[in-house]
Amino acid sequence: MVGIAAPGARRLLLASGEQGWAQRWLLSQLQVDDLAATLWVADRAPPGVSATPAGQVAQHLGSECRLLVFNAHCGFHPDAFAAAVGTLRGGGDCVLLAPPLEAWPLLEDPDKARFTAYPRTADTMQGYFLARLVRRWVGHPATHVVTPQSCNGIRVQLAPTAAAFLRLSDQQELAVAAVERAAHGHARRPLVLTADRGRGKSTVLGVAAARLLLTGLPRVTVVAPHRAAAETLFRHALASAGLAPHAPADLALGGGSLRFRLPADCLAGPFDEPGLVLVDEAAAVPVGVLSELLEHANRLVFASTVHGYEGSGRGFDIRFRALLDRRMPQWRAMRLENPVRWAPGDPLEALLNDAFVLDAELAEADSDRPVSVERIEPALLAGQERLLRGAFGLLINAHYQTRPSDLRQLLDNPDVELWLARQGEVVVGVLLACAEGGFDAPMAERVLAGRRRPRGHLLPQSLAVHAGLDEMLVQRSLRVQRIAVHPDLRRCGLGRRLLEGCAGWAVERHFDLLGCAFAADPGLLAFWRGAGFSAARLGTRVDPASAAHSLFMLRGLSMRGRALADLAARRFLADLPWALGAELALLDSQLAVALLHGRGCDDLRLDAADRRDLGRVAAGARLPATAASLTWKALVQIAAQGATDSERLAPLVAWLLQHQAAERVCGQYALEGQRDLVARLRGLLALHHSALPSNG
Repeated sequence: MVGIAAPGARRLLLASGEQGWAQRWLLSQLQVDDLAATLWVADRAPPGVSATPAGQVAQHLGSECRLLVFNAHCGFHPDAFAAAVGTLRGGGDCVLLAPPLEAWPLLEDPDKARFTAYPRTADTMQGYFLARLVRRWVGHPATHVVTPQSCNGIRVQLAPTAAAFLRLSDQQELAVAAVERAAHGHARRPLVLTADRGRGKSTVLGVAAARLLLTGLPRVTVVAPHRAAAETLFRHALASAGLAPHAPADLALGGGSLRFRLPADCLAGPFDEPGLVLVDEAAAVPVGVLSELLEHANRLVFASTVHGYEGSGRGFDIRFRALLDRRMPQWRAMRLENPVRWAPGDPLEALLNDAFVLDAELAEADSDRPVSVERIEPALLAGQERLLRGAFGLLINAHYQTRPSDLRQLLDNPDVELWLARQGEVVVGVLLACAEGGFDAPMAERVLAGRRRPRGHLLPQSLAVHAGLDEMLVQRSLRVQRIAVHPDLRRCGLGRRLLEGCAGWAVERHFDLLGCAFAADPGLLAFWRGAGFSAARLGTRVDPASAAHSLFMLRGLSMRGRALADLAARRFLADLPWALGAELALLDSQLAVALLHGRGCDDLRLDAADRRDLGRVAAGARLPATAASLTWKALVQIAAQGATDSERLAPLVAWLLQHQAAERVCGQYALEGQRDLVARLRGLLALHHSALPSNG
């Protein structure tokens, strides 16, 4: 027979042709029991087959199948395909039902609709992504192309039936023992467990949690970026304890409790005793949350995927290693090398990593070499594999949420623009931007009335609907989606050079605004302000994954764009002091101080009597509580002037502007009590009250 794979190896069978033929060929080889062990990803499936739409594949993460069928006639969803392949056991086939390969990149793939922003339609998207995919797949050792003319000699392979009980590999047992040492050994010696996909990392955490709780540990707290990311851990923990599966939640196990927390939960309110903390997919958890865990927990395990759509372990290592070295220098590292679901050296794993650039590593950069910055066309990127891997690898390492779908958007979306900074052939900087706005008047009117929310256009629609900036809809904006610089060249001005290259191009093409939206952070705020951007809106809700508020910023390019950006900044700063006492009461107080910097305070001027009374508060002759309005105004003005560092101001902003309880503020900033807060306020007023703006 043709194409027999080595035992344990997985193959990609590219069934290229008409959909009906491909399904008949496949079903002719399968029995009813085979179909029960098959994950069939499609909008619809033949009678007797259970279909899983691409958007629901995440529900199968952590489970296993003996055969994978992916119907690309329904649309090729890269994230769903990558996730589904991860469920396929060794020895099984991945059967991809696809149109004829020579025509596939030219056809209107239904999945393109996810990337088309109004007013574009799917047929305006390019086909570079699929064309490259076909080039990388055909001829690869893992791939067998099946056509009506070549199908007779190829038999579909199902993986062997799984064992009825879980058996850990020797390496997994060592990892479980390492987790147990983190729980019972010396405190403040975290374990960092890394692995590529399919190495059983979450299984290790689940089994270890169960063993520890069943032998007397009172509490294990699991932190993950979302509930789906922790399902495998919980499934194996409960199975090890002989219990039925349950979604991630607070559960009794043994004599203790297994708990689940989102990143945002770790920052909300007082932090109770967490016990052993297991952070699954730590690359996708904000460093601020990891820092908070290091502050309040003494026994921790951080687990991270190195290569995969779950997040970039290399990026996690770059961002987090220095923090660990500083806070808990006796941390230990362990890496799971051997796959448990398929054989080492599995050809399908290699094919997937190559196709979606999941295994990209950063090339070495040289701070002494000159750097060129230029805009790159998608056709050039698609045709130069080294350039593509350099650019996408940098995006993966810089941002935990980079996924295979981002590769498709980079190559196929005509609204996406790309700038690269290079040292010869080495990519050292990337800026990705997307054109938005430019609505006609009727559509803008429908959006403002709440009757339409056209696909895409994040910046214009958010600022028009939630900040009252109606003009955003009709002006043309270019939103910077991602910006990444090689870690060896950070703080060398490359990010600014990329932005200026982008801005110059946008001005030539008559864009009105540059914009950005990101998880609010004082360091990022300083970077964007330094590049000429000003805050326009701060989301009122904390994003569960980033554990931060979304901050929208603008930089005007045209005359009308600059006027709108100035208006947005004035409105935002005018409202900010009052918002800090309401919906932004739990905003990071150092970030609040940074945002207040530069606010015009004509609305908060003081008269002679106000100055006198503030002087009395400063001297201790009057209690701050009896001059609440005056101390509030004074604190806003001091923050706006930027004359005092944010670390000194932050506890007072938390207490007086955000109305947080004194006990909470003192606990967060290591102060001795409310008396210490009052002393700090008096000292601050003594330094600044006479210099605050007044009415004369």
